[in-house]
Amino acid sequence: MNKPTRHSEASGGTTSPAQEKLSHLPNLPGVYLFKDEQQSILYIGKSKTLRNRVRSYFRSSAKHNLRIQLMVSRIHDFSLIITDTEAEALILEEQLIKRHHPRYNVALKDGKSYPYCKLTVGEMFPRLILVREKIDAKSEYYGPYTSVKDARQVLKAVMTYFPLRTSKMRLDGKKTYRPCLNFQMQRCLAPCRGVVSAEEYAKVVRQVRLFLKGRDQELLQELEKRMEQSSKKLEFEKSALYRDQIQAMRRIFERQMVLDVKGKDQDVFNLFRESDSTGVQVLFIRNGRLLGTDFFFFEDSSEASDDNLLGQALHRIYMPEGSIVPREILLPFEYSDRKLLEDALNKKSTRRVHVVCPQKGRKKELVSMAFSNAKVNLSEQRIRSSKNKNVLQHTKYELKLNRLPEVVEAFDISHLSGTMTVASMVCWKKNAPSNKDYRKYKITSISGPDDFASMKEVLTRRYKRILAEGKKLPDLILVDGGKGQISIAAKVLADLDILRKVDLIGLAKGRSEKKRGRSRGQNVDYEYVVKPNQKNEIRLRRNSDVLYFLQNIRDESHRFAIEFQRKLKRKHNLHSQIDDIPGIGPKRRKLLLKHFGSLTLLKLATTDEIMQVPGIPQIMASEIKSFLQN
Repeated sequence: MNKPTRHSEASGGTTSPAQEKLSHLPNLPGVYLFKDEQQSILYIGKSKTLRNRVRSYFRSSAKHNLRIQLMVSRIHDFSLIITDTEAEALILEEQLIKRHHPRYNVALKDGKSYPYCKLTVGEMFPRLILVREKIDAKSEYYGPYTSVKDARQVLKAVMTYFPLRTSKMRLDGKKTYRPCLNFQMQRCLAPCRGVVSAEEYAKVVRQVRLFLKGRDQELLQELEKRMEQSSKKLEFEKSALYRDQIQAMRRIFERQMVLDVKGKDQDVFNLFRESDSTGVQVLFIRNGRLLGTDFFFFEDSSEASDDNLLGQALHRIYMPEGSIVPREILLPFEYSDRKLLEDALNKKSTRRVHVVCPQKGRKKELVSMAFSNAKVNLSEQRIRSSKNKNVLQHTKYELKLNRLPEVVEAFDISHLSGTMTVASMVCWKKNAPSNKDYRKYKITSISGPDDFASMKEVLTRRYKRILAEGKKLPDLILVDGGKGQISIAAKVLADLDILRKVDLIGLAKGRSEKKRGRSRGQNVDYEYVVKPNQKNEIRLRRNSDVLYFLQNIRDESHRFAIEFQRKLKRKHNLHSQIDDIPGIGPKRRKLLLKHFGSLTLLKLATTDEIMQVPGIPQIMASEIKSFLQN
């Protein structure tokens, strides 16, 4: 008698859609998406031969680890996406994982992208700006930088010592403008004035290129040559500027660690395991200098192979559209998809890319350096992660919560003398802000300062949508306020039938009077926690880690609300009557103001005069005149 398959239904023994599809899988490359009964994506993978790979999950003789066994037991259906090559499947897999965040993919899901310095060489007078995507083929990109802070420091150095323009205006060498303050500070050649030739400006651009590429000797020689020429011409002020520039460049280059005297572009990888955690370290080397480092932390990764974790880090760095690829990638061991990765990167790069596993020499030393860094960073990350877990456990214990507050959503209301009422929601995941989950709301149901009604509206809108979309509720909801706000919040959650599914608290400020004799009756500020259906407040110690945890979240929600309100206020202050004319968009508004010079002159204009503005027909001119008169 045949045993029932793993995916037979509990009632009636009917075969799942996944089992029905196994018999007619194609022998083609592509991506497969495993789904559960609710059609939620469990896992995304790629294969050179979909038939062999997908069927391997369902063989009774397969020896899967516990994570894969649990995943396979939940597979109800799957879908396929066929690609022309395995390299295309590799790129598509990374994009789908980033979009859907499957539960059983050991993947980096933060959506982070690296900042680059973009030199707009396609313009007559190029600029240097910070970007996160490589979308302009006519520009040059330098990086990646592992943090925006590092990238801004590079940008600041360029703006300080190389007089590039910062304005966004399009300059064609014909129309001139009044120069900005940077020209007065001698930090810009002011090509907007029309007195600087494109050739002279290009010399500065060339120096910036040398600086960003780390070609220090070539740059310093050029600057020294210009200093000598200025000195011979008795242009001593200009010569002194070159002298200061040379000294600054030497200080900057001395701080950079030189790892390869040949000046290669390399990315070096290694990983280190400790207990159930793994860290993957990468060193970014550009022109032989260590430009930056990055570290990827995989928690609860004991069942994932080294090959899988290294592959996730490689995909995260190189597969996104516009990522910059070095000439050489050094790996600690023979990666299973090395040839595939190399082919995919060579399609993206204009230069030949080599993915190698060095066995000796200087390259092997660089891989060992990455290992040492991975070991130190993993130890620090585990300590930080342990502290975060302890804070969450202390919070659950001290506040007597039903759930560990791994996901917290906090709300705050802000208004300006009863007007422009807004609400903010910030999200905290494992004691860290999750910026992509932040939300902001304009309060529309009330007029005037009514925090209770505002809180009722924002909570209703937020969790009605969560329930409608079938998304997961947070573990803890935090509102800024005392018993009044918590009562309103509890009623909203009870009406939505989710009060028992989440923990709800309020964080409020109070003033108490100490016993006479100690502080002579002086009032003392303190903060306390309130819970629904609980009479007594929970007062936390001033130096409590639980209080700091809650204060950080509350203060962030307050900052986010104030920032949104100020943005609305600025927009309101800049609002003009011309913005309210129906059928008039930004381009036509700009043309009208440019033609007449002001709203007052536009109001005095006749219909025929309004028709003289390009793109304004007679009917529209009449409507504009009528609107402004009334």
